[in-house]
Amino acid sequence: MKVNYFSTDSEFQLPKTIVYFTLALCIAPLLLELSGVDFGNSIPALLSTTESISVDQMFYQLAGGFTHALLEWTAFCAAIFVVLLTFCHYSITKDVTTPVIGVALFCAGAMDAFHTLAATRLVSAVADNKDLIPFTWALSRVFNALIMIAGVGIFLRGDKIRPSRGIWFIVITSLVFSAVGYVLIHLAATSHTLPQTQFPDAFIRRPYDVLPLLLFLFAGLFIYPLFLKRYPSIFASALLLSAVPEVVVELHMAFGSQRLFDSDFNVAHFLKIIAYVVPLSGLVLDYLLTYKQQQIHHQQLLETHQKLNVKADEMKQLNYKLKQSNQELEKFAYVASHDLQEPLRKIQAFGDRLQSSLDKNTNEKALDYISRMQKSSTRMRSLIDDLLLFSRLGSREYQFRSVDLNKVVQLVQDDLQILIKEKRAEIVCQSLPIIYGESSKLYQVFLNLLNNSLKFGRSDVSPKITISCELVEQEQRSLWKISIQDNGIGFDLKYKDKIFEVFQRLHGRSQYEGTGIGLAICKKIMEKHQGEITVQSELGRGSCFILWLEKMRREDEK
Repeated sequence: MKVNYFSTDSEFQLPKTIVYFTLALCIAPLLLELSGVDFGNSIPALLSTTESISVDQMFYQLAGGFTHALLEWTAFCAAIFVVLLTFCHYSITKDVTTPVIGVALFCAGAMDAFHTLAATRLVSAVADNKDLIPFTWALSRVFNALIMIAGVGIFLRGDKIRPSRGIWFIVITSLVFSAVGYVLIHLAATSHTLPQTQFPDAFIRRPYDVLPLLLFLFAGLFIYPLFLKRYPSIFASALLLSAVPEVVVELHMAFGSQRLFDSDFNVAHFLKIIAYVVPLSGLVLDYLLTYKQQQIHHQQLLETHQKLNVKADEMKQLNYKLKQSNQELEKFAYVASHDLQEPLRKIQAFGDRLQSSLDKNTNEKALDYISRMQKSSTRMRSLIDDLLLFSRLGSREYQFRSVDLNKVVQLVQDDLQILIKEKRAEIVCQSLPIIYGESSKLYQVFLNLLNNSLKFGRSDVSPKITISCELVEQEQRSLWKISIQDNGIGFDLKYKDKIFEVFQRLHGRSQYEGTGIGLAICKKIMEKHQGEITVQSELGRGSCFILWLEKMRREDEK
């Protein structure tokens, strides 16, 4: 498997300045040592107990310990900043990886702090300093390497941690890391004898540092690159770069340091600070990048919001104009229909007089023309009446109240009683609900639908109409589904939208009477009731018109 050791996305790369500066800091001490520079603290001859010791001499004796404590506490402070910043980053991004790795770094820093406290006798430890300091150093380095491999490695297997489980994962992982660290600290502090870890005359002068050296090499070559590939970020790039000073630290200790506080010893402790500061710098840059991205997103949201406000204002103006236009059209249709009534009445009246004044000897063609004129004027009047009714549906406000649909359907059946007997029709009506609407308009809906079912019946069977009802839950709404099923001639479903348009007919006037407005009226009334009318049909097998009406709420019942 081929692994890219540096992110190909420039957005997640560390600045070259940081990379070059880190590499320079790792190489420079070795070059300076080779040129004769000594970074160590010399150990002066011990003074006899009878000699008076000046303050300067006392500090001179303790200079190495002071330097060691200063370097270790600086590294621990960097670890504290790392873990604090990782949790700040998590609070914004909800990325679980940064706080877990931050806790791992902090636990490693805490082990370094114990190493320092034990060496300076600020915590109780029973072993001698000449064994305690090098052993706790080796222990802290092994722990550092292992806990970092564990902290990063747990994210390389399986699926990514879901944000909802993130905080529990962080807490459990932190407790496990802390428990392991505490056990190691307790064992080191309470052991009377510790193994020898320094061999000044051997080629490998600190054999215990070989293990963390190999572990940091493994992390830098395999673990950190895989993590960077799966979770690309500046922090992951910085974590990969931090493996360089970690490896150099172990090289100085394993092959260079001969005694406490010598040059390689102090250089290694200084570079350990760099190993903490590099991830810290990556976190700072990652935090700044996240903040910058959020600012950009916030600005984009503001711009989008402003555009939406402009569009909303435009929509309000268009809706206002459309409303005015619809009102004018409805008014025009009403006025036009109303004004057409008077001349049409005169045409019919004069036609009736002319027809009654003619005798049987009148030319048959003249009688036929007069008859056709009368039929056309009658049809025209029906069209005008329906158009007038259709225009009134949108021009007036509806007075909604509780309506018992059982009473509405019964009234329709009473008014259609003659037609029902003539067709020998059977109407079966189940119990219908009480809804919130206008009774007269709902009467028109059922009148049109039942009248159509009777009119478009088959010649081979008597009409049968079944009215049923059920409650349906739909998109957080409770709707009554009222079905009017007949056994009539039906129609092809490709016309299911056309039949609800004004003046649209599927049959000629010679076959079935009507103006083609009835279903358009039904649709408009249903829309005014915040409902809908749909249809299911099969040619020769009947039709089923479905009314969708909202269930009456408690506040509507009052």
